[in-house]
Amino acid sequence: MNGTNVIGAASIGNPGPSWHVEGTGDFNGDGFSDILWQNDDGSVAIWEMNGANTIGAAVLGNPGPSWHAKGTGDFSGDGRADILWQNDSGEAAIWEMNGTNVIGAASIGNPGPDWHIMGTGDYNNDG
Repeated sequence: MNGTNVIGAASIGNPGPSWHVEGTGDFNGDGFSDILWQNDDGSVAIWEMNGANTIGAAVLGNPGPSWHAKGTGDFSGDGRADILWQNDSGEAAIWEMNGTNVIGAASIGNPGPDWHIMGTGDYNNDG
């Protein structure tokens, strides 16, 4: 895209109907958005992208079907996207990422099952 103009289009593959796009982010720090996928069984994968070209793909693991990828953001300040999770119980957690490698994981609290993460952002302007 260039604003509202489509300047190119390409098929990037089909992982099958049990895989769902859960977000995008620059996981490998190359300046291009990558794609975060989650399977119905809970498995998680990242396709590293360069425009419409897949330059790497990896299954990261499987936190289980009760965990749902809710967003991406650079939570660690290293210039690479990380993954925000929420469990059906309400517990929230972050996987710190370096490309397709999980380099840290931690629970960040549990507001309870009635609370649902709706998005991510730099709400306190600390970068």
